[in-house]
Amino acid sequence: MLDHLLIRNIALFEEAGIQFGTGLHVLTGETGAGKSLVVDAVNFLCGAKADKDLIRVGAEKAYVEGIFNIQGLSAVKDQLNTMQMLEEDEDQLILSREMSIKGRSVFRVNGLAVTGAVYQELTAKLIDIHGQHEHQSLLNDQAHLNFLDLLGDSAHEELRLLTREAFLLYSQHKKSLQAAQKSSLERNERFDVLEMRRRELSAAKLKPGEEEELQQEKNMLRNADKMIQAIEGVCNALTESDGEETVLSLIRQSDQLLERIKDFHPDFPSFQARLDSVYYEIEEIGRELSAYLREINADESRLEEVETRLDLLRKLQRKYGPTTEAMLKTLSEVEQELKQFETLEEDLEKLQRDLLESEKRYRELALSLSASRKKLASLYEKKIESVLHELNMTATRFIIQVMQDKSQFSQDGMDKVSMLISANTGEEPKPLAKIASGGELSRVMLAMKTMTAQKNEIPTMVFDEIDTGVSGRTAQIIAQKLWDIARFRQVICVTHLHQLASMANSQFLVSKEEKDARTSAEVRLLKEDERVVEIAKMLGDLDTQGDSSLNHASVLLKDGAAYRAKLPGI
Repeated sequence: MLDHLLIRNIALFEEAGIQFGTGLHVLTGETGAGKSLVVDAVNFLCGAKADKDLIRVGAEKAYVEGIFNIQGLSAVKDQLNTMQMLEEDEDQLILSREMSIKGRSVFRVNGLAVTGAVYQELTAKLIDIHGQHEHQSLLNDQAHLNFLDLLGDSAHEELRLLTREAFLLYSQHKKSLQAAQKSSLERNERFDVLEMRRRELSAAKLKPGEEEELQQEKNMLRNADKMIQAIEGVCNALTESDGEETVLSLIRQSDQLLERIKDFHPDFPSFQARLDSVYYEIEEIGRELSAYLREINADESRLEEVETRLDLLRKLQRKYGPTTEAMLKTLSEVEQELKQFETLEEDLEKLQRDLLESEKRYRELALSLSASRKKLASLYEKKIESVLHELNMTATRFIIQVMQDKSQFSQDGMDKVSMLISANTGEEPKPLAKIASGGELSRVMLAMKTMTAQKNEIPTMVFDEIDTGVSGRTAQIIAQKLWDIARFRQVICVTHLHQLASMANSQFLVSKEEKDARTSAEVRLLKEDERVVEIAKMLGDLDTQGDSSLNHASVLLKDGAAYRAKLPGI
């Protein structure tokens, strides 16, 4: 609940601090004093759209801060824990909003800035504001459905949760199947591409190092004539010239000459040995070159084969990788992906079975939930109608319409819930959104909230002039209904009626005064004797009615206290 509200530079308010507690709180004061500005400030705090004209004249920015007690509010704590903005076992939450003269707002949760969307999601769990024009949540069908579910017992709530779980499972299966079907639609095209790549790479019979070998062979084939001519020349010069002296014949001659003189000096035999070594080395070179000569192939057809093969390798390299090794890796990856396609059909069949089973389960639960909602609607539309009659809407007919659309799945089932009303005899029931009178809508909302007062709902409710257009016995009934709600949650209400003021636990007076050519509003908590005077003013002119108004006010306050004591809050 809202423990403390701080308002700075909002319209007539320069600065005001309001300390709230449990139960029913009313804001009273003269017309135009600024009572609804407090509601505007709460609206501003909750993240509602705000115009920069809301900023007090002469100020640079407006600021509103709320300190909340969130003990027992698991949904709020779960969100804060997810946002990592709450200490363990902490029960206090501070929300603030600041808006500059340029219209820019800054939202903070426990001092840390957050986005407007996150901020509003949080405040929606804390405060429900009901005014003549703003935050009238009962004007949309989703709120009607949530309200109806809130009326259910534990069995209905369990059915609702089971339906939500079944829908989430159904959605997961549907998403998985759609993804698999999309893969299946792409399968043929992808399979053809992969199979073409596999065939092309497999047919090439790639071997590591092949390109280098082919390039070397190509060079030899292209230069075969040059090589033959050169090797033949070398061989002729070394060993095989007809009628011509060769290197070997000259070495042989030199060896023979050294043989004649080897005994004349001790070094000559070593020279002869070295010549022998050279002779045998040159002879070996000649043999090896002759072998190369026999292997050299000047076949043009072979050269064409080699060049064709190299062209194929280069073509494949442009598509599948810069080297033979890279292309072989691509082939392996293609073959692996092709294997995965083999199980796709089996996976599709399983996913289809899973989807059908989860859809069947969801439909069964959604139909049961719909039946439970129809029972609730039948039970509570008469109860709400009865409360409306008490609130001086004696001719009112109230209908909770549960319509089922079996083709529309959602986590809340297949139902659309609409609340219809006929405020006058002979009129056809119409949706709440088409009710022209704000006072009528406020009373409808009050009747509905009375039904859900003990449920775990939003902890703070704010009513702006819910008493519009009522008086007498109707006003007294409204006061009692507000207390019936305030027994279970905090209620803050702007009112002109003495019946509501006297029913409240706490009464705040909103007033304004002119000082230094400026008008300022202030809020203060009234003491018991001050409440007597203020309620007496609401009853009539103190100058003419005097003691009777004061006595009447005292009686009203005692009656209010007695009613609260008879039906205490929790």
